[in-house]
Formats: sequence, structure tokens, C-alpha cells
Amino acid sequence: MKIDDKIVLDYIEAKDVDKYSDHWIFNCFGAMNIFSTPDQKNIPWVKKLYSKLIEQIHNFEPRNYSTVKRIFPNFDRIALEYTIFLVVGFPDPYDAMVLEHDGKNYMVFDLIQFGEESLNNDYSCHRVLTHEMIHLCLAEDYPAPRSASYIEDLDYTAFNEGFAHAISFPDDMGSFEFDDYLEKRFEAAKRTLESALKETDTDKQARYLRTADTGEYWDKFAAIAGKLYLLKNKDRIDEIYHAGWRGFANKIIRGV
Repeated sequence: MKIDDKIVLDYIEAKDVDKYSDHWIFNCFGAMNIFSTPDQKNIPWVKKLYSKLIEQIHNFEPRNYSTVKRIFPNFDRIALEYTIFLVVGFPDPYDAMVLEHDGKNYMVFDLIQFGEESLNNDYSCHRVLTHEMIHLCLAEDYPAPRSASYIEDLDYTAFNEGFAHAISFPDDMGSFEFDDYLEKRFEAAKRTLESALKETDTDKQARYLRTADTGEYWDKFAAIAGKLYLLKNKDRIDEIYHAGWRGFANKIIRGV
């Protein structure tokens, strides 16, 4: 992986980073520039987190590597080619994201939004790296549909986010077991997804699309339904992937 750390290094050295406000990464959200001047009080711990993340990125191995390599045989090539931006200047909740620029995708990590708790010894960025890399790999096989219908949007979101969340979630997919807590979360997410699929009011549809993969973690109903469906069917995950994203939301509801 290539690392572009100019912005965070200037911040750590207490240089003016407002000059980066016009950088394309802060202007990928329609007409709105979302740059926010970072507070310099965070410099001491951001400096430590920067060193930690640099080491972890250089020693990155995706979670559930055998599953990743089986489903995404080009994973290593894609990982080698992609650039990670280590930055500051994004507002909450923009911590880790994939942004497109000039036809290429880039991973962007805002270290302040990662939070000081990321300095804990048990924290590794390998989960979020695996998650974001899966998005990139999946997009090569299944590019996001242009001019997608409402149902297509729900299908693709559940499929894309489902795979990224499912594979990066357990320490070992082979030994992962569903429990009652996840079963309740799965049923709740499925109920919301089913309601979303039946919705015909355009304003309500727009609200469903917004919350399908944003907001509080367990409220991201399409992402959670996709993730838990895949974990529940982990023995068929390759088959499900190769079947593609179309009709995926209905498969979740029907349990097939």
C-alpha cells in the first residue's frame, strides 16, 4: 500500500493545514466542502497514533485471509496499487472512507476521527483496512450501478456493505458461531429491510436509503442485514458472492 501523509505530518508539526481545505478529498460530497480546521490540542496523541498506524499498514494482513483470497483473488494486487491518505480535517463521523477521484478509488483515514482510544494496545486498523479493501475489490467485480432504481440501491448496499462488514467482523470465520444477540439484531434488521422494500412513498424511500448504511451501527439496516445473513450462511459465502448483488435484499428476507 502507498501512503500519502502530507496533511497529517503538517498537522503534527503544527503547520497551517487550512491550505488543504481545497484538496479534492474534502470536496467529494457534492457542492459542499466539509473541511474543518483541526484543534491543535490533539497533536500529542495524533502523533502517537500516526506512528502506530504506519507500522500496522506496513504489516497489514487482512482478517480472514483465506476467505478474502478465495473470494477476491486479486486482493494483493489491489492492495499494492491503492493509496491511503492519512489526514486530519474531516468532521465527525468521517473516520475511514473510500473516495473516488479521477476514476480511481482512495482510502482516507482521519486520525482525529479515529479517536484517542485507538491508541489502546488491543486496537488494530486491520479490521477497518480489510473492510475498506473489500469495498475496493468488490467494486472491480460489481461496479456500483449508475442511475440505480430504489430497489437496486437497496440490493447493492446490502451486498456491498454486507460483505465488507461480514468478512472483517469475526477473528476467524471458520469458528464463528451465531448467538441469540445476533439473531435478535438480524430479525430487527430484516424487518426494517422488508418494510423498505415494500415502501412506495418517495420521501420515505429517500429516508430508508439514507439510513441503509449510515447512522448508529445497529440501525444501518441494509448493512447489518447483509452482514448477518452472510455470517449465518458463511459456508455458502463464495456461492452467494458469485451469484451477484441483484435480488440480494429479497434473498435475505426469504432466507435463501
